Amino acid sequence: MKYSVIIPVYNSEKYLEKCVQSILVQSHKDLEVILVDDESNDSSPYICDSFAHLDNRIKVIHKENGGTADSRNVGLQMASGDYIMFMDNDDYWKKKNALRDIDCQLNESHADVLMYDTMEYWENKKKFSKPNRVCNRTDVVNHTKESALKVLIEQGVLYRAVWAKVVKRDLIIDNNLFFEKGIRNEDTEWTAKMLLCAESYDWYEQVFYVYRKGTGVAQTDKKVSFKEVNDLKNILKKYISIANEITNSEFQKAFRAYLAFPYAVLVGQVQVLTKNEKKAIGMSFVKKNSNILRNDMDPTVKKVACVYRILGYYITAFMLKIYFLR
Repeated sequence: MKYSVIIPVYNSEKYLEKCVQSILVQSHKDLEVILVDDESNDSSPYICDSFAHLDNRIKVIHKENGGTADSRNVGLQMASGDYIMFMDNDDYWKKKNALRDIDCQLNESHADVLMYDTMEYWENKKKFSKPNRVCNRTDVVNHTKESALKVLIEQGVLYRAVWAKVVKRDLIIDNNLFFEKGIRNEDTEWTAKMLLCAESYDWYEQVFYVYRKGTGVAQTDKKVSFKEVNDLKNILKKYISIANEITNSEFQKAFRAYLAFPYAVLVGQVQVLTKNEKKAIGMSFVKKNSNILRNDMDPTVKKVACVYRILGYYITAFMLKIYFLR
């Protein structure tokens, strides 16, 4: 099968070559790399075009600056693969046979979505951080969607990040699974939307995706903003309401369990805001929806829920502020 790897590019001259090369060296050759240059002002546009001249599997789009969500949407409109993958322009793949293995699995399962674990590379420390989680493919593939999601959440491997997923292109197109422009936490929103549509899952047990952190310019290195917190609140407000309308009780539990982690993040992040910003967020919504922590399939949420039951909202919020923003 053919795979489309969509990479939004913005001022990534330092990392872009390693990022793209890690895909081009894959032993599975039926792929395309879609580089969406979001009006970079360094040498990234030149690097993109140079790759396109060297390999006809590279497609390059130069567009006006519109953000990551907009770039991914442009890439989705151009993609021709059977499955879609996403990648950040400073990350890379570590194993040359990863796509070959994934293709073998999907030719067998034909799952709507295949997920996998990732490792972190802390550039400021020159150190890899590998996951200690274990999820078995046999517990996910060929199971009902609610059963598969329960396992993924219980093992702490259902990530909000879109680059930890391989998604059937038909699922995206048929369900209009495009990214909401102009918001932060767009991965949390997109994944929630995807979970409502997907019917089957697969799991790749090997770790090959390297998530680069500690660069000083990555989104995770920046201070939490009011917009980031407010957008997360609005996402949760929307999908908690949708969750309440789900009639399949087991899927409802799994979907609410997915939302419980970003809710815990919200509780911690809102603590860094000013008094006026907290008022604008609407603290009544945050406190009123603490019951979502009862859906504690996720190991981290389970700990948060335990603290909340014993110590209450305010101490839990303070501890989450330290945990998530450290």
